[in-house]
Amino acid sequence: MGFLTIDDQKCTQCGLCARACPAGIIVLGDGFPETIEKIEKGCITCGHCVAVCPAGALCHCRMTPEECSPLGSDWRLTPQQMEQLVKGRRSIRRYRPEPVDRAVLEKLLEIVRYAPTGGNSQSVRWLVLNDPEEIGRLSSIVVDWLRILLVQGVPGMKGMLKSWEMGSDPILRNAPNLIIAHGAVDDPMVRISSTIALSTLELASLSFGLGACWAGFLHHAALSYTEVHEFLGLPPGHQMCGGLMIGYPEFEYARIPTRKPASVTWR
Repeated sequence: MGFLTIDDQKCTQCGLCARACPAGIIVLGDGFPETIEKIEKGCITCGHCVAVCPAGALCHCRMTPEECSPLGSDWRLTPQQMEQLVKGRRSIRRYRPEPVDRAVLEKLLEIVRYAPTGGNSQSVRWLVLNDPEEIGRLSSIVVDWLRILLVQGVPGMKGMLKSWEMGSDPILRNAPNLIIAHGAVDDPMVRISSTIALSTLELASLSFGLGACWAGFLHHAALSYTEVHEFLGLPPGHQMCGGLMIGYPEFEYARIPTRKPASVTWR
């Protein structure tokens, strides 16, 4: 099998595969698609060529049309639905105690692995904590880090420490589940890819009746406090790139709060 295999009985010579190829590897030869062999190594396996072919006539050496699920005609949300989804999203800091079923989290991560990644690197990896007691221990380690910051004179620590001492969890909010994105320290793409993936995960979780909140204090602690990094047990050479507390919201919101107008420069 070559880099591309074309079924000339199906191919309509529409040229969409060549137009969709981000690396410019595909061209129309004698009417049928072919590749520029010397730049084939530039292929990022995005699959656009296979996905765009309306006839299913093109087979890439790394994926076939049969492996690519058909896309339904009604897959797009309306502008009104999208507006409600994005504006209705809230950062959830109070959760019901029941954990999210593992099958639901697996489905979410199955969806999110299709989020954009730099150069189609697909290098984001995941750590999922399902044990509330383990999540509570992680919060306590971050609180130890806050105490160090307090001694160093970092502002804003007293209130959080007081909240902790009074029995609240200002770090991970007693969330029943925690999802952490991580990747290699020397991967130039993985931090932004993780941010995109986590943002996608947060929005996707709404369709399952879930809510999420970014674990900002945990992220900062994981990058600067050895005890947090060791607790997470990430692979050697990996760092936390972001995380979400996730669970079923304790209550729902009825309105969309106001926000600043968009600051836009038109040119």
